[in-house]
Amino acid sequence: MLTKNENKWKKIIDNILIFNLFILIIGSLFFLICIVLTFYGNSSLFELFQKIWFPVFIPALSLFFTAILIEEIISRFINKNENN
Repeated sequence: MLTKNENKWKKIIDNILIFNLFILIIGSLFFLICIVLTFYGNSSLFELFQKIWFPVFIPALSLFFTAILIEEIISRFINKNENN
């Protein structure tokens, strides 16, 4: 069973991950808009997207998938301990 302190940390981490998810969703929509505009001959937004790809979206993707992996490992560990 989680203690009050663990619940507090879990809420903080969950809020960070939700914010991260919104960054990824907005980034994917921005990417789609950039692609459409590039087809119409305006590539300036796509160049902006390329500039912010490494400093913004790569860390966001890494954090997202790492958090999913860690959450799965922790939940399996907790479930294994509860079954014993």
